[in-house]
Amino acid sequence: MKKIYIIHGYFASPTDHWFPWFVEKVHADYGIEVEVLRMPTPDTPDMDEWLEKLHDKIGMPSNETFIIAHSLGCITLLHYLDTLQENFALGGMILVSPFDKPLEVFPNLNSFVDITLDFSKLSRSVAQKYVIFSDNDMYVPPFISKTIGVKLDSALLEIPRGGHFLGIEGFETFPELYEIFKTMLAKR
Repeated sequence: MKKIYIIHGYFASPTDHWFPWFVEKVHADYGIEVEVLRMPTPDTPDMDEWLEKLHDKIGMPSNETFIIAHSLGCITLLHYLDTLQENFALGGMILVSPFDKPLEVFPNLNSFVDITLDFSKLSRSVAQKYVIFSDNDMYVPPFISKTIGVKLDSALLEIPRGGHFLGIEGFETFPELYEIFKTMLAKR
């Protein structure tokens, strides 16, 4: 049975941005439930608490597990997957505006990126990988997201003028993301 999760980012919740639209769309089209994880204290995130949340909710992923992460949720997901001791096989992963370097505008998030990831292991363990980024993201410089995609041997999608893919930027829906997701499901 397919399991689909969304991991939100900093200052976000399961009801923000394009998350509710995506949940409804997947349920209407496929009858599959999508769980948007409510990450602890999103206004003052703690890496250990966020990793514990992923451990409790996702556990050991399988090739029937698909995870979509946004912004801070991306580095949290990558760190979580990298800490798994056993071999795992994740069916698919879509990272939206990922970063693995300190962000000038959010120095309080530096503890999330003060890690070394085994990108080779991550790339081998995730069957389908996509990185979505924008040319005008005000928080995450596009080259950082693109570099993560290259390190993961991931497909890349640059969306012109997409900003940080926030609701206030017009991203109450996200058709480009949905099309990628549909392609992933069709391949499994």
